[in-house]
Amino acid sequence: MNEQTLPALRYVDVVPVEGDDGDPRFVLRDPSQIAPHAMAVSAAGYFVCAHLDGGHSCADIQRAFLHQFGAMIAPEDVQELVEALDDALLLHTERYEKAYESARKAFADSDVRDNRDRWPDEATLRKELDRCLAAGASVEVDRLRGVVAPHLDYERGFPCYADAYAALRAAGPAERYVILGTNHFGRSRSVVATGKDFLTPLGRVRNDVEWLERIESALGRNLREHEFDHAREHSIELQVHLLQALWPRHGFEIAAFLCPDPCGPTGTRPADGEGPDLEDFINALRVALDESAKTTVLIASADLSHVGMHFGDSEPTTDAFLEDVGRNDRRLLELLTQRREREFVDDVARAGNHTRICSVGCVYTLFRALPDARSRVLRYHQAENRETETTVSCAAMLLDSE
Repeated sequence: MNEQTLPALRYVDVVPVEGDDGDPRFVLRDPSQIAPHAMAVSAAGYFVCAHLDGGHSCADIQRAFLHQFGAMIAPEDVQELVEALDDALLLHTERYEKAYESARKAFADSDVRDNRDRWPDEATLRKELDRCLAAGASVEVDRLRGVVAPHLDYERGFPCYADAYAALRAAGPAERYVILGTNHFGRSRSVVATGKDFLTPLGRVRNDVEWLERIESALGRNLREHEFDHAREHSIELQVHLLQALWPRHGFEIAAFLCPDPCGPTGTRPADGEGPDLEDFINALRVALDESAKTTVLIASADLSHVGMHFGDSEPTTDAFLEDVGRNDRRLLELLTQRREREFVDDVARAGNHTRICSVGCVYTLFRALPDARSRVLRYHQAENRETETTVSCAAMLLDSE
Protein backbone atom coordinates (compact mmCIF):
# COMPACT_ATOMS: atom_id res chain seq x y z
CA MET A 1 0.00 0.00 0.00
CA ASN A 2 2.90 2.33 0.76
CA GLU A 3 4.03 2.17 -2.86
CA GLN A 4 0.58 2.78 -4.35
CA THR A 5 0.32 6.17 -6.06
CA LEU A 6 -1.86 8.56 -4.10
CA PRO A 7 -4.53 10.72 -5.76
CA ALA A 8 -3.80 14.31 -6.71
CA LEU A 9 -4.99 17.31 -4.75
CA ARG A 10 -7.41 19.44 -6.72
CA TYR A 11 -6.75 23.14 -7.32
CA VAL A 12 -7.49 24.87 -4.03
CA ASP A 13 -7.06 28.29 -2.48
CA VAL A 14 -4.72 28.16 0.52
CA VAL A 15 -5.15 30.61 3.39
CA PRO A 16 -2.55 30.54 6.18
CA VAL A 17 -3.98 31.15 9.65
CA GLU A 18 -2.87 30.77 13.25
CA GLY A 19 -4.41 27.94 15.23
CA ASP A 20 -5.76 28.24 18.75
CA ASP A 21 -2.50 26.74 19.98
CA GLY A 22 -0.47 29.38 18.15
CA ASP A 23 0.81 26.94 15.55
CA PRO A 24 0.29 27.66 11.85
CA ARG A 25 -2.64 26.15 10.00
CA PHE A 26 -3.49 26.17 6.32
CA VAL A 27 -7.12 26.42 5.27
CA LEU A 28 -7.89 24.69 1.96
CA ARG A 29 -10.86 26.08 0.06
CA ASP A 30 -12.33 24.92 -3.22
CA PRO A 31 -12.88 28.01 -5.42
CA SER A 32 -15.30 26.11 -7.65
CA GLN A 33 -17.37 25.32 -4.55
CA ILE A 34 -17.99 21.71 -5.53
CA ALA A 35 -16.53 21.03 -2.08
CA PRO A 36 -18.92 22.96 0.18
CA HIS A 37 -16.64 23.22 3.22
CA ALA A 38 -13.08 24.37 3.84
CA MET A 39 -10.57 22.12 5.56
CA ALA A 40 -7.68 23.16 7.81
CA VAL A 41 -4.43 21.21 7.94
CA SER A 42 -1.27 21.52 10.02
CA ALA A 43 2.10 22.53 8.63
CA ALA A 44 3.01 18.84 8.34
CA GLY A 45 -0.31 18.15 6.64
CA TYR A 46 0.32 20.99 4.22
CA PHE A 47 3.69 19.44 3.33
CA VAL A 48 1.89 16.20 2.50
CA CYS A 49 -0.71 18.07 0.44
CA ALA A 50 2.05 19.72 -1.57
CA HIS A 51 3.22 16.26 -2.63
CA LEU A 52 -0.22 14.98 -3.66
CA ASP A 53 0.29 15.47 -7.38
CA GLY A 54 -0.85 12.06 -8.61
CA GLY A 55 2.73 10.84 -8.94
CA HIS A 56 3.82 10.17 -5.36
CA SER A 57 3.19 7.20 -3.10
CA CYS A 58 2.97 7.21 0.67
CA ALA A 59 6.55 5.93 0.83
CA ASP A 60 7.69 8.77 -1.45
CA ILE A 61 6.10 11.31 0.88
CA GLN A 62 7.65 9.65 3.93
CA ARG A 63 11.10 9.92 2.36
CA ALA A 64 10.54 13.56 1.38
CA PHE A 65 9.27 14.36 4.89
CA LEU A 66 12.32 12.72 6.47
CA HIS A 67 14.65 14.64 4.18
CA GLN A 68 12.91 17.96 4.96
CA PHE A 69 12.33 17.64 8.70
CA GLY A 70 14.67 14.90 9.88
CA ALA A 71 11.75 12.89 11.24
CA MET A 72 9.53 10.17 9.85
CA ILE A 73 5.80 10.61 9.34
CA ALA A 74 3.75 7.49 10.02
CA PRO A 75 2.04 5.94 6.98
CA GLU A 76 -1.28 5.82 8.84
CA ASP A 77 -1.06 9.61 9.36
CA VAL A 78 -0.60 10.13 5.63
CA GLN A 79 -3.47 7.77 4.86
CA GLU A 80 -5.74 9.44 7.41
CA LEU A 81 -5.10 12.84 5.82
CA VAL A 82 -5.71 11.48 2.33
CA GLU A 83 -9.02 9.97 3.43
CA ALA A 84 -10.07 13.25 5.06
CA LEU A 85 -9.21 15.18 1.93
CA ASP A 86 -11.20 12.71 -0.13
CA ASP A 87 -14.19 13.04 2.19
CA ALA A 88 -13.91 16.82 1.75
CA LEU A 89 -13.97 16.41 -2.08
CA LEU A 90 -10.54 17.98 -2.40
CA LEU A 91 -8.90 15.12 -4.31
CA HIS A 92 -9.23 13.93 -7.89
CA THR A 93 -11.07 10.72 -7.03
CA GLU A 94 -14.26 8.90 -7.96
CA ARG A 95 -16.02 10.50 -4.98
CA TYR A 96 -15.25 13.97 -6.36
CA GLU A 97 -16.28 12.98 -9.89
CA LYS A 98 -19.68 11.88 -8.63
CA ALA A 99 -20.16 15.18 -6.80
CA TYR A 100 -19.03 17.10 -9.88
CA GLU A 101 -21.46 15.25 -12.12
CA SER A 102 -24.33 15.83 -9.72
CA ALA A 103 -23.63 19.58 -9.63
CA ARG A 104 -23.17 19.70 -13.41
CA LYS A 105 -26.52 18.03 -14.01
CA ALA A 106 -28.32 20.38 -11.62
CA PHE A 107 -26.84 23.35 -13.47
CA ALA A 108 -27.75 21.90 -16.86
CA ASP A 109 -31.35 21.35 -15.75
CA SER A 110 -31.79 24.99 -14.70
CA ASP A 111 -32.79 27.65 -17.23
CA VAL A 112 -30.80 30.32 -15.34
CA ARG A 113 -27.40 30.85 -13.83
CA ASP A 114 -28.48 31.80 -10.32
CA ASN A 115 -25.82 33.36 -8.08
CA ARG A 116 -28.06 34.69 -5.31
CA ASP A 117 -26.75 32.18 -2.77
CA ARG A 118 -23.30 33.76 -3.04
CA TRP A 119 -24.62 37.30 -2.57
CA PRO A 120 -27.21 36.92 0.19
CA ASP A 121 -27.04 40.54 1.36
CA GLU A 122 -28.53 42.63 -1.45
CA ALA A 123 -28.13 45.90 0.49
CA THR A 124 -24.40 45.38 0.95
CA LEU A 125 -23.99 44.46 -2.71
CA ARG A 126 -25.85 47.57 -3.84
CA LYS A 127 -23.70 49.71 -1.56
CA GLU A 128 -20.52 48.32 -3.13
CA LEU A 129 -21.87 48.82 -6.63
CA ASP A 130 -23.02 52.37 -5.92
CA ARG A 131 -19.55 53.17 -4.58
CA CYS A 132 -17.94 51.96 -7.79
CA LEU A 133 -20.37 53.82 -10.01
CA ALA A 134 -20.15 57.11 -8.10
CA ALA A 135 -16.37 57.46 -8.05
CA GLY A 136 -15.31 57.35 -11.68
CA ALA A 137 -13.46 60.23 -13.30
CA SER A 138 -15.18 62.11 -16.11
CA VAL A 139 -14.16 60.74 -19.50
CA GLU A 140 -14.91 61.74 -23.08
CA VAL A 141 -15.96 58.88 -25.34
CA ASP A 142 -16.79 58.88 -29.04
CA ARG A 143 -18.37 55.61 -30.13
CA LEU A 144 -17.56 53.23 -27.30
CA ARG A 145 -16.64 49.77 -28.54
CA GLY A 146 -15.19 48.09 -25.47
CA VAL A 147 -13.69 48.42 -22.02
CA VAL A 148 -11.29 46.53 -19.81
CA ALA A 149 -12.48 46.30 -16.18
CA PRO A 150 -11.19 44.23 -13.25
CA HIS A 151 -12.63 41.05 -11.89
CA LEU A 152 -11.19 41.60 -8.45
CA ASP A 153 -13.68 41.90 -5.62
CA TYR A 154 -15.32 45.34 -5.69
CA GLU A 155 -13.44 46.64 -2.65
CA ARG A 156 -9.97 45.98 -4.02
CA GLY A 157 -10.73 46.72 -7.66
CA PHE A 158 -12.97 49.70 -7.14
CA PRO A 159 -10.68 52.46 -8.57
CA CYS A 160 -10.54 50.70 -11.94
CA TYR A 161 -14.18 49.58 -11.84
CA ALA A 162 -15.08 53.21 -11.25
CA ASP A 163 -13.25 54.56 -14.28
CA ALA A 164 -14.25 51.74 -16.62
CA TYR A 165 -17.92 52.18 -15.75
CA ALA A 166 -17.65 55.94 -16.00
CA ALA A 167 -16.80 55.33 -19.65
CA LEU A 168 -19.79 53.00 -20.01
CA ARG A 169 -22.05 55.61 -18.42
CA ALA A 170 -20.72 58.36 -20.70
CA ALA A 171 -21.49 56.22 -23.75
CA GLY A 172 -25.09 55.55 -22.77
CA PRO A 173 -26.80 52.15 -22.62
CA ALA A 174 -26.09 49.55 -25.27
CA GLU A 175 -28.55 46.89 -26.37
CA ARG A 176 -26.05 44.09 -25.87
CA TYR A 177 -22.95 43.65 -23.70
CA VAL A 178 -20.50 40.91 -24.61
CA ILE A 179 -18.62 39.94 -21.45
CA LEU A 180 -15.32 38.14 -21.95
CA GLY A 181 -14.12 36.40 -18.82
CA THR A 182 -11.40 34.11 -17.51
CA ASN A 183 -11.97 30.42 -16.87
CA HIS A 184 -10.30 30.24 -13.46
CA PHE A 185 -11.09 26.67 -12.46
CA GLY A 186 -13.27 25.10 -15.16
CA ARG A 187 -12.35 22.05 -17.21
CA SER A 188 -12.31 23.43 -20.74
CA ARG A 189 -9.10 24.67 -22.36
CA SER A 190 -11.04 26.42 -25.11
CA VAL A 191 -13.74 29.07 -25.37
CA VAL A 192 -16.82 28.37 -23.24
CA ALA A 193 -20.17 30.12 -23.67
CA THR A 194 -23.36 29.98 -21.67
CA GLY A 195 -26.85 30.39 -23.03
CA LYS A 196 -28.44 30.85 -19.63
CA ASP A 197 -29.97 34.06 -18.32
CA PHE A 198 -28.21 35.47 -15.25
CA LEU A 199 -30.33 35.67 -12.10
CA THR A 200 -28.75 37.91 -9.45
CA PRO A 201 -29.98 39.73 -6.33
CA LEU A 202 -30.72 42.68 -8.65
CA GLY A 203 -32.93 40.72 -11.03
CA ARG A 204 -32.72 38.69 -14.22
CA VAL A 205 -30.60 39.57 -17.26
CA ARG A 206 -31.49 38.00 -20.58
CA ASN A 207 -28.87 36.12 -22.56
CA ASP A 208 -28.91 36.76 -26.32
CA VAL A 209 -29.04 33.08 -27.21
CA GLU A 210 -30.00 33.64 -30.84
CA TRP A 211 -26.84 35.68 -31.40
CA LEU A 212 -24.76 33.06 -29.60
CA GLU A 213 -26.23 30.37 -31.86
CA ARG A 214 -25.19 32.35 -34.93
CA ILE A 215 -21.61 32.39 -33.66
CA GLU A 216 -21.73 28.67 -32.94
CA SER A 217 -23.15 28.01 -36.41
CA ALA A 218 -20.41 30.05 -38.08
CA LEU A 219 -17.79 28.12 -36.10
CA GLY A 220 -19.44 24.77 -36.58
CA ARG A 221 -18.86 24.21 -32.88
CA ASN A 222 -20.89 23.87 -29.72
CA LEU A 223 -19.41 26.41 -27.33
CA ARG A 224 -21.56 25.14 -24.46
CA GLU A 225 -20.18 21.64 -24.08
CA HIS A 226 -18.52 22.73 -20.84
CA GLU A 227 -21.17 25.26 -19.87
CA PHE A 228 -20.86 24.17 -16.24
CA ASP A 229 -17.55 26.06 -16.17
CA HIS A 230 -19.71 29.20 -15.87
CA ALA A 231 -21.55 27.98 -12.77
CA ARG A 232 -19.16 29.40 -10.17
CA GLU A 233 -16.98 31.62 -12.35
CA HIS A 234 -16.91 35.13 -10.89
CA SER A 235 -15.39 37.13 -13.75
CA ILE A 236 -18.69 37.40 -15.64
CA GLU A 237 -21.11 37.99 -12.78
CA LEU A 238 -19.10 40.90 -11.35
CA GLN A 239 -19.73 42.84 -14.57
CA VAL A 240 -23.39 41.78 -14.73
CA HIS A 241 -24.05 43.26 -11.28
CA LEU A 242 -22.48 46.58 -12.27
CA LEU A 243 -24.40 46.74 -15.54
CA GLN A 244 -27.64 46.10 -13.65
CA ALA A 245 -26.85 48.90 -11.22
CA LEU A 246 -25.74 51.23 -14.01
CA TRP A 247 -28.77 50.66 -16.26
CA PRO A 248 -31.63 49.52 -13.97
CA ARG A 249 -34.31 50.65 -16.42
CA HIS A 250 -32.74 49.49 -19.68
CA GLY A 251 -33.45 45.97 -20.86
CA PHE A 252 -30.01 45.15 -22.17
CA GLU A 253 -28.94 41.62 -23.08
CA ILE A 254 -25.64 39.88 -22.53
CA ALA A 255 -23.47 37.29 -24.21
CA ALA A 256 -20.87 35.63 -21.99
CA PHE A 257 -17.69 33.81 -23.01
CA LEU A 258 -14.78 32.43 -21.00
CA CYS A 259 -11.53 32.79 -22.95
CA PRO A 260 -8.50 30.49 -22.64
CA ASP A 261 -4.92 31.52 -22.06
CA PRO A 262 -3.02 31.83 -25.39
CA CYS A 263 0.41 31.96 -23.74
CA GLY A 264 1.04 28.23 -23.50
CA PRO A 265 3.01 26.05 -25.92
CA THR A 266 -0.01 25.52 -28.19
CA GLY A 267 -0.77 29.24 -28.44
CA THR A 268 -4.40 29.95 -29.31
CA ARG A 269 -5.11 26.26 -29.93
CA PRO A 270 -6.58 24.42 -26.92
CA ALA A 271 -3.90 22.51 -25.05
CA ASP A 272 -5.99 19.32 -24.97
CA GLY A 273 -7.10 19.58 -28.60
CA GLU A 274 -10.75 19.89 -27.59
CA GLY A 275 -12.78 22.87 -28.81
CA PRO A 276 -12.11 25.68 -31.26
CA ASP A 277 -8.95 27.69 -31.72
CA LEU A 278 -9.29 31.05 -29.98
CA GLU A 279 -8.45 32.81 -33.26
CA ASP A 280 -11.33 31.04 -35.01
CA PHE A 281 -13.69 32.16 -32.26
CA ILE A 282 -12.42 35.73 -32.53
CA ASN A 283 -13.04 35.74 -36.28
CA ALA A 284 -16.58 34.43 -35.80
CA LEU A 285 -17.20 37.00 -33.06
CA ARG A 286 -15.94 39.83 -35.26
CA VAL A 287 -18.23 38.79 -38.12
CA ALA A 288 -21.20 38.49 -35.75
CA LEU A 289 -20.53 41.99 -34.44
CA ASP A 290 -20.28 43.42 -37.96
CA GLU A 291 -23.52 41.75 -39.05
CA SER A 292 -25.58 42.70 -35.99
CA ALA A 293 -27.81 45.76 -35.95
CA LYS A 294 -27.83 45.91 -32.15
CA THR A 295 -25.56 48.40 -30.41
CA THR A 296 -22.96 46.25 -28.69
CA VAL A 297 -20.13 46.95 -26.25
CA LEU A 298 -17.50 44.39 -25.26
CA ILE A 299 -16.17 44.08 -21.72
CA ALA A 300 -12.95 42.21 -20.94
CA SER A 301 -13.23 41.21 -17.29
CA ALA A 302 -9.52 41.11 -16.58
CA ASP A 303 -6.98 41.30 -13.81
CA LEU A 304 -3.27 41.64 -14.44
CA SER A 305 -0.37 40.51 -12.23
CA HIS A 306 -0.72 38.30 -9.16
CA VAL A 307 2.38 38.58 -6.98
CA GLY A 308 3.47 37.95 -3.42
CA MET A 309 4.39 34.88 -1.41
CA HIS A 310 0.74 33.76 -1.40
CA PHE A 311 1.00 33.30 -5.17
CA GLY A 312 4.35 31.54 -5.04
CA ASP A 313 6.99 34.26 -4.91
CA SER A 314 9.90 33.26 -2.69
CA GLU A 315 10.65 36.60 -1.04
CA PRO A 316 8.50 39.04 0.94
CA THR A 317 7.01 41.88 -1.06
CA THR A 318 8.96 45.14 -1.16
CA ASP A 319 8.25 48.57 -2.61
CA ALA A 320 11.00 48.06 -5.18
CA PHE A 321 9.49 44.76 -6.28
CA LEU A 322 6.03 46.29 -6.78
CA GLU A 323 7.59 49.16 -8.72
CA ASP A 324 9.16 46.60 -11.06
CA VAL A 325 5.81 44.83 -11.44
CA GLY A 326 4.14 48.15 -12.20
CA ARG A 327 6.72 49.05 -14.84
CA ASN A 328 6.23 45.71 -16.54
CA ASP A 329 2.43 45.97 -16.40
CA ARG A 330 2.47 49.48 -17.84
CA ARG A 331 4.81 48.41 -20.62
CA LEU A 332 2.37 45.65 -21.58
CA LEU A 333 -0.56 48.08 -21.44
CA GLU A 334 1.36 50.41 -23.74
CA LEU A 335 1.56 47.61 -26.30
CA LEU A 336 -2.22 47.42 -26.17
CA THR A 337 -2.71 51.16 -26.56
CA GLN A 338 -0.47 50.94 -29.63
CA ARG A 339 -2.67 48.11 -30.93
CA ARG A 340 0.15 45.61 -30.75
CA GLU A 341 -1.92 42.91 -29.06
CA ARG A 342 -0.06 40.02 -30.69
CA GLU A 343 3.17 41.36 -29.19
CA PHE A 344 1.36 41.65 -25.86
CA VAL A 345 0.67 37.90 -25.91
CA ASP A 346 4.13 37.03 -27.22
CA ASP A 347 5.81 39.15 -24.54
CA VAL A 348 3.88 37.51 -21.69
CA ALA A 349 4.54 34.05 -23.12
CA ARG A 350 8.24 34.68 -23.70
CA ALA A 351 8.67 35.72 -20.05
CA GLY A 352 6.83 32.61 -18.86
CA ASN A 353 4.07 34.86 -17.49
CA HIS A 354 6.30 35.40 -14.48
CA THR A 355 3.85 37.78 -12.76
CA ARG A 356 0.89 35.43 -13.31
CA ILE A 357 -1.36 37.61 -15.48
CA CYS A 358 -4.59 35.63 -15.49
CA SER A 359 -6.59 37.34 -18.24
CA VAL A 360 -4.41 37.46 -21.33
CA GLY A 361 -7.03 35.49 -23.29
CA CYS A 362 -10.00 37.77 -22.75
CA VAL A 363 -7.94 40.94 -23.25
CA TYR A 364 -6.48 39.57 -26.48
CA THR A 365 -9.96 38.58 -27.67
CA LEU A 366 -11.33 42.05 -26.95
CA PHE A 367 -8.64 43.80 -28.95
CA ARG A 368 -8.61 41.34 -31.84
CA ALA A 369 -12.40 41.52 -32.14
CA LEU A 370 -12.25 45.33 -32.49
CA PRO A 371 -9.41 45.84 -34.98
CA ASP A 372 -10.28 49.42 -35.93
CA ALA A 373 -10.80 50.79 -32.41
CA ARG A 374 -8.53 53.21 -30.61
CA SER A 375 -7.37 52.32 -27.13
CA ARG A 376 -6.29 54.20 -24.05
CA VAL A 377 -5.58 53.45 -20.41
CA LEU A 378 -7.82 55.24 -17.92
CA ARG A 379 -6.21 53.92 -14.73
CA TYR A 380 -3.70 51.41 -13.42
CA HIS A 381 -4.02 50.09 -9.88
CA GLN A 382 -2.28 47.68 -7.52
CA ALA A 383 -4.42 46.17 -4.77
CA GLU A 384 -1.78 45.38 -2.17
CA ASN A 385 -1.91 43.54 1.13
CA ARG A 386 1.46 43.01 2.77
CA GLU A 387 -0.07 41.06 5.66
CA THR A 388 -1.42 38.32 3.38
CA GLU A 389 1.42 38.70 0.86
CA THR A 390 -1.03 39.28 -2.00
CA THR A 391 -0.90 41.99 -4.62
CA VAL A 392 -3.14 41.95 -7.68
CA SER A 393 -2.92 44.64 -10.32
CA CYS A 394 -5.61 45.74 -12.73
CA ALA A 395 -6.43 48.44 -15.25
CA ALA A 396 -9.34 50.37 -16.69
CA MET A 397 -9.14 50.83 -20.45
CA LEU A 398 -11.50 51.92 -23.17
CA LEU A 399 -11.68 51.28 -26.89
CA ASP A 400 -13.65 53.66 -29.05
CA SER A 401 -13.91 54.85 -32.64
CA GLU A 402 -15.23 57.86 -34.50
